[in-house]
Amino acid sequence: MTTSARSRNNFFRPFDVMFEQFGKCCQLIGQCLILLTRTVGYILRGDIDKTETWRQCYRIGVQSWFVVAITALFTGFAMSLQISRELVMFGADTAIGGVVSLALVREIGPITAGIMVAGRVGSSVAAELTTMMITEQIDALKVMRVDPVQFLVVPRFVAAMLMMPALSVYAMALGLIAGIIIAYTAANVPVATFLDSVKQTILDRDFGTHFLKAWLNAIIIIIVSCAIGLRTRGGAEDVGIATTRTIVWAMTLLFICNYIVTAVTYAPR
Repeated sequence: MTTSARSRNNFFRPFDVMFEQFGKCCQLIGQCLILLTRTVGYILRGDIDKTETWRQCYRIGVQSWFVVAITALFTGFAMSLQISRELVMFGADTAIGGVVSLALVREIGPITAGIMVAGRVGSSVAAELTTMMITEQIDALKVMRVDPVQFLVVPRFVAAMLMMPALSVYAMALGLIAGIIIAYTAANVPVATFLDSVKQTILDRDFGTHFLKAWLNAIIIIIVSCAIGLRTRGGAEDVGIATTRTIVWAMTLLFICNYIVTAVTYAPR
């Protein structure tokens, strides 16, 4: 190969990688849509394993409460400290509660719970299903005429739809408690003044947006992790690759979806 040909190949290499990643992205989105359609179909027909669903509720919800609590609490501390400092400088310390609560209800609560569940649950689901694919357990289910989507995906999907709103509200509440503590200790704002500002600022639609984001986060995390897990074959190395892909794609889609919902509900008109 001549020097000029080698240089030409090096020049187009980034574009080749970009188009390859774009193709993988489109393929994953297609797989996720097909999986989501099949999952919703089973749910509408009532084909849900209730015992397995409750077990997944425990794994997704109860076992995630500690990591969500720590993240939400210290995120609330840091955010409230920054907001309090700036508002006190402008003599608007009575508005601290409203600003903090708006950020928590609209953004911090859902996205904090979503990121933590994506990292803890999404990676676990992807690794578990990938291992089942590699060890041919999925093929064994198909031989026994058991649909892997109904047996493995539906319980996790239903459990996530139940637990994610609860975890998001939990994160929001802890962030609000952190805000009250910081406002009282750093800005000398009484608790009653803080809560009064919250009541005057938060609207009903803010809670509607909060729950919408929580449910969309649940759909993204479970469908992406299951789609990647059920399509991966190979060896032990591929389990790590599938887990990494799940975390990267799930978190990327979480932020994209969060922006879209925010733009639709709060963009100036």
